[in-house]
Amino acid sequence: MTSMRLRFLPLALAALVSPSLSQAQPQTQAFDGQVSRDGVTLYYQDAAGALAAPVRKRIIDTFYFAYLRERADFRPAAPNEVRIVIDPAYTGVAFVGDKDKASTITINPGWLAQHPDDIDLVTHEAMHIVQGYPSYGDKRVPGWLVEGIADYARDRYGMNNAAAGWALPDKLSQGQTVESGYRVTGAFLKWAEAAHPGLVLALDKDLRDGRYAPALWQKHTGKTLPALWTEYAKPRSPAPAPPPARRAKRR
Repeated sequence: MTSMRLRFLPLALAALVSPSLSQAQPQTQAFDGQVSRDGVTLYYQDAAGALAAPVRKRIIDTFYFAYLRERADFRPAAPNEVRIVIDPAYTGVAFVGDKDKASTITINPGWLAQHPDDIDLVTHEAMHIVQGYPSYGDKRVPGWLVEGIADYARDRYGMNNAAAGWALPDKLSQGQTVESGYRVTGAFLKWAEAAHPGLVLALDKDLRDGRYAPALWQKHTGKTLPALWTEYAKPRSPAPAPPPARRAKRR
């Protein structure tokens, strides 16, 4: 990609927030506060007090570390007000809403209790806010590509993926395709971007304009998507199983 590189470094939370937010909070106390930095305001809500103050600090640090760069590189006009809601009633991992909640990240605190280092899930979700596509999961905006770009962004802008044991795969498993989405597609995009700088940014714009079509891969790279995937997948696919041994006939 020809987009701009790292411009922002993580800062201590105390340097980013109002005095009320930087004060330590009891672990079980409900919390509702806001943070502002570089023109972006984050509203953080944890009505049940489900996450302790140190976890809250890591979430907010990670959000700013990723979102400011994702926004600058992909869509400077992305929302300058974002909300993070900690919701114990939500049983998934995290998601960004649609329509009036298109700039709200909802996080399941139970997931972080079981996976305390998976803070960069915020990086993935923040990229969805930057994406701001007109739809999801249809021909104009296929879900596999949306999620692949979000995981590509997590790999590129993540604050500490290694701590969570999270990485884009360097091998493919049986049955995986370019449309597997998430990390599988993210790894393919990283490879394709290295070979064709600016590809991910161009695809992102196509998706935001609601005009994605398979022919755009040929336009941006000179190769069809199947040809690109074959080139990528061949050295990364599992070796075919050897044919079964032939049993000798009894005489």
